[in-house]
Amino acid sequence: MKSVTTPDAITAELSADRGLTWRRLVFIAGIVATVAIGTVSAVLGDLEGGAVTLGFALATWLTRVRRGTLGAIGVALAGAITLYFMLAAAMTNIREGSPMSSVLISSILAAVSLLALIAAIGFLANPASRSIAGPGLGVGASILLLGGLVVWGASISRVDIDAGDIVIVSENMAFSESDLRVEEGELVVTMENKDLFWHTFTIEELGVDLRVPVGAELGASFEAAPGEYQFVCAIPGHVEAGMLGTLTVES
Repeated sequence: MKSVTTPDAITAELSADRGLTWRRLVFIAGIVATVAIGTVSAVLGDLEGGAVTLGFALATWLTRVRRGTLGAIGVALAGAITLYFMLAAAMTNIREGSPMSSVLISSILAAVSLLALIAAIGFLANPASRSIAGPGLGVGASILLLGGLVVWGASISRVDIDAGDIVIVSENMAFSESDLRVEEGELVVTMENKDLFWHTFTIEELGVDLRVPVGAELGASFEAAPGEYQFVCAIPGHVEAGMLGTLTVES
């Protein structure tokens, strides 16, 4: 006679197992990621980070519903997206000699996102596994990633960025200036990003595409003839949120 697994049976099975399973790890990793991203987003006042926090929280809650498959998929997607941006941010902050606080923020969020991704993939591949070896490997990999990035960041001296003709700050999905006026010739733009996720200062007509991660302050130089040029943040959805302006170059 074929046995039927009921929700009560699943709950009983989970309650009986006190070890560190993939399902338990993905739930813990989701909570850690939610708290970490939510805390940083709250400190920075970043609405986009708040939306990511809500996504992580919902996916984490769904890991406890029925078999948890839908929630694990959500945690995997949120973890992969956040890991992509935060790991790239950490590497850029390290390369450019950004303040240690910026390196730590991006590194820690990269680590917790990696843990969430590993846990979600592990659960989806082994939903019935009770082995602690796999989850332990995921935790170890995340800690090694974080430690390596912090040590590397501490060993690199900071690169000074010269003050330029154009100084702009991106904060809460907005540029600090939307109407810039400068003299023609070689220009320097310096942008500081105070949001959790990436922003860019992009002028397609001039071939300018300055990409700035969380906590970083980067600069670029370019030539511009007299005229009006539109600058935008090239991250999808950010122009629609109002991240654009006009650069007027006068003779």
